Amino acid sequence: MPGLLEREHGLLTKKWFDYRFLSPLDATLLFGEIYRKALREFVRANIDRELSEHVNGVKATSPSEPAGWFTQLWMARQRADELGVPYEEFMEFSFHFSGRRTRSRNPLPLQLHANATTNVAWHTQFEKFKLDRGPFSVSPGSDLAQYQIDHERGLPAQANFRQVLTAVVQTNAKRWSDVIARHCLSRRQLPLRAVLRIMPRNQRRNSLETAVDEMKSGMWGTRAVVNLDDAEFLQSCLGMQNSSTEHSVQCCACPDRIRCKLIATKIDALAKRRFGSASPVRDARRAGGAARVAKHRAKKAARLLTGGYIAKSTI
Repeated sequence: MPGLLEREHGLLTKKWFDYRFLSPLDATLLFGEIYRKALREFVRANIDRELSEHVNGVKATSPSEPAGWFTQLWMARQRADELGVPYEEFMEFSFHFSGRRTRSRNPLPLQLHANATTNVAWHTQFEKFKLDRGPFSVSPGSDLAQYQIDHERGLPAQANFRQVLTAVVQTNAKRWSDVIARHCLSRRQLPLRAVLRIMPRNQRRNSLETAVDEMKSGMWGTRAVVNLDDAEFLQSCLGMQNSSTEHSVQCCACPDRIRCKLIATKIDALAKRRFGSASPVRDARRAGGAARVAKHRAKKAARLLTGGYIAKSTI
């Protein structure tokens, strides 16, 4: 449905950093793959070892026509993206939480999230779980070359990554020389000038000299510059239906906003030529709803004509 596609814009800077340059389809398939692995481990540990080898939960490929299970998987992936954590950690916590409850069946992807009954307990336990998983809750670690300053393009995904990383190091820095060596010289994810700007002035020279000496000694290692083609910088929200360039601050600041709008327009035109509609699923649901309303009104009219009684032949 268009509403699900439109949500991808808002999820870009919420989802875990490694997924921001994956298409929503690729991210959903990855989420499904991790779900299948976690489900098998859950069944192996809690139900039956032999049965676990035959459990899938969801299919490994996208369907060729509308399918309810795939829509649910897509929605479950979006809800995990809202939390901003790696899918593996999300599955680890969710299956653990689910395993503490009495269930007659294994949880489906959408059943791994909090519901009206478990909302408070789920989120409380999840925050405690995050505290025990420092690497993703404290530092926005990512090895994607797209986040190296060598490849800076001013994309919202990149800007948000540096904003979060800067806030983390500013709050948690114990040795500023480590910050410079790790994030500026080795991983090259923060500009040196930006880090020097947030440091205490009296520590800048000594910290920089220490970081350079440690780099020369090989203490930190060096990440090679990886050559990327243009397609590898396409953010996950590119070309989604209902692309907005006038109301979203994120979209207005994105250098790809014009291309994004053009791609979305072309996709709509292609869908109309092939299916007769920019969203055949939405139109089919609307038609089904209209048919049900018409049927209900016809039955109501028949009751009025017959004084509240409808013969079987007219039903």
